[in-house]
Amino acid sequence: MLTSEKLHLLLTREDGRSLSPSHHGVALAAAVLADLRDAGIVSLEDAPVSRARVLVTGAGSTDHPVLDALLPELDGLRGKKVAAVVGKGRPKARKPVVAHLVETGELVEHKALLNTRHTPVGPGRPALVAGLTSALDGDSPSDEDRLLLGVLHQLNVLRRVLPEAGAEGESRREQSRRLERLTHDDLLVQAVGRTVSTAAAAAAAAG
Repeated sequence: MLTSEKLHLLLTREDGRSLSPSHHGVALAAAVLADLRDAGIVSLEDAPVSRARVLVTGAGSTDHPVLDALLPELDGLRGKKVAAVVGKGRPKARKPVVAHLVETGELVEHKALLNTRHTPVGPGRPALVAGLTSALDGDSPSDEDRLLLGVLHQLNVLRRVLPEAGAEGESRREQSRRLERLTHDDLLVQAVGRTVSTAAAAAAAAG
């Protein structure tokens, strides 16, 4: 399962709604860039988040329907800043991610008049929650675990997704600091955090 598919499942409630409707697309964009990087299609410039750019380094089919559906969009992202790309929710991965998760039985589609929802039904989400809970409580989470945990943390939904996670006696602040240490080197997590912070600042100024 792709990182972007895992993140979509983690962010999807039992009723099919998103835990972070304002930033769901932003989170998926970060995750699918990681998937495209793992597939050798893109790389991310080794630079601070304020300057790092998306580099398209490969071409041709990836043999995965989600990633292949996004290939036509990549030329428009070439040379763009990672933070700007993620902030705009690009690549726009939600539709192909949902379609593939329906195909693999992890989501089921419910249609009612003009409203369509896709609810988690397969074993994937519970397994992901259990795995990430163990990863957060362990000593050496994988790069993918750090990305998923970091994005959930930046979206401020980590405790809702992983209610059992956290070292015994650890406060919310202590857990937050530990997550910041775990993920501060991940460019994609930083890009999501920058987007969320910018949106929060704009909302506060408007209010």
